[in-house]
Amino acid sequence: MKGLAQTLLFALLLMQAYPVAAKDAGLDAEEPSATVALSSQVEWEEVKLGQPFWWTLRLPVEVAEHYRLPEKVPLGDFVELERRRRRESVDGKEIVLLELRLANYAKLGELDLPVFSLAPVMLDGGKADLEPLPVPPGRIRITSLLAGVDKPEPRDIQGPVPVFENDFRLLVLGGLLLAFVLVSLLVRRAPGLQSGALQVVELPPPRKAHEIALGRLRAIVQADLLRRGEVQAYFVRVNETLREYLGNRYGFFALDLTSRGLGEELRDRITPGLDIKLLGHLLHDADMVKFARWRPDDAACSTAIDGAHAIVMATQLAKDQDEDVPNEGDEVGP
Repeated sequence: MKGLAQTLLFALLLMQAYPVAAKDAGLDAEEPSATVALSSQVEWEEVKLGQPFWWTLRLPVEVAEHYRLPEKVPLGDFVELERRRRRESVDGKEIVLLELRLANYAKLGELDLPVFSLAPVMLDGGKADLEPLPVPPGRIRITSLLAGVDKPEPRDIQGPVPVFENDFRLLVLGGLLLAFVLVSLLVRRAPGLQSGALQVVELPPPRKAHEIALGRLRAIVQADLLRRGEVQAYFVRVNETLREYLGNRYGFFALDLTSRGLGEELRDRITPGLDIKLLGHLLHDADMVKFARWRPDDAACSTAIDGAHAIVMATQLAKDQDEDVPNEGDEVGP
């Protein structure tokens, strides 16, 4: 019974697709319905060689649900450029349009469009419930690209065409010369400048390493960090001041070195007057406060700045010692 139902449905679709052929054969065919089962239409009757065109297949929605275009259509001399599937309403009825965009690059004249069938939709079991649906044949005329041309002959080769390009090089050069002349005049007329005269600005002498360090130690004392409870900031500033001084004094960058690395760097240099043991003690206390959250007492806080001051005074250049020795009444420690 299932096979008989499939055969009857397929025969009904074929009769709807070709009602006119049945009438011409003298058969008692009924009048065709408003919507045929499958019809085809070519966008143009005539196209030029290589010109794309649309070939449209129209199906009722209820039929299109069971059929689709094959994965690969045997096109022969034609080339498929694009395909699409869309719906539109005709006389109040919904139809499905299967469209192929084709082109022919090989032959001229009246050509038959390729003959193929729509593939039935596969069921879950992998078998089609219907037979393939043949597509009505179609024809199109392919004309030459030179059709309609008065003189279909190759044109003569012409010489090169002159191309004019704006050249602003002379204008830019003139502008630079004019700017040079204006600057020269302004320099000559500037007050305090004579022709050929050279003004020399005398810069102040560079500050010495111990001057910078002693000034920063005094600034730490004046900031009164310990009285405000900022113990960690106090030790950090003293430690950085001491490190910066040693780097400036002995010619290396000491701020990024670890305490151990700083000691190794100093051991390789000539450092007369430097108390390595005191320096190691100061660096150790600073690391304990910064990294181990150690809370030093008043004696340790005084030792930090007094020790840094002592190292600076003991290692400054010999010729500068008399200039920067503090007075007896100067206060350095906290």
